[in-house]
Amino acid sequence: MGQCHCDHCRRWTGTGHASNAFFNKKDVQIEGETSSYDSVTDTNSIITRYFCPKCGSNLFGENNAAANIMAVTAGTLNESEWFKANAIVYNKRKPKWDFMDENIPVFEEMPPTS
Repeated sequence: MGQCHCDHCRRWTGTGHASNAFFNKKDVQIEGETSSYDSVTDTNSIITRYFCPKCGSNLFGENNAAANIMAVTAGTLNESEWFKANAIVYNKRKPKWDFMDENIPVFEEMPPTS
């Protein structure tokens, strides 16, 4: 679970960050119609972000560099009290007005995955 302050996530959410929970794709079932768009990351991978075509809610995303993982936006879950970010990424893009828990590890960019 994490919070991302990259330009794409801030624009996608319309606020200072995106809060995402990560799941194995095989464990997630999507029902209903979605729309999507692609964006290129700073490492040249492609993130596909999905949203509801009726209300515009941001739903989930996939990165072609992590084909088996799905990022689900925490705010869309019926029960999200369990969500607690364990990392903050792209802190160098965080707006000064977007306050985060000071106990969460912070990375100025995306940390290495291996």
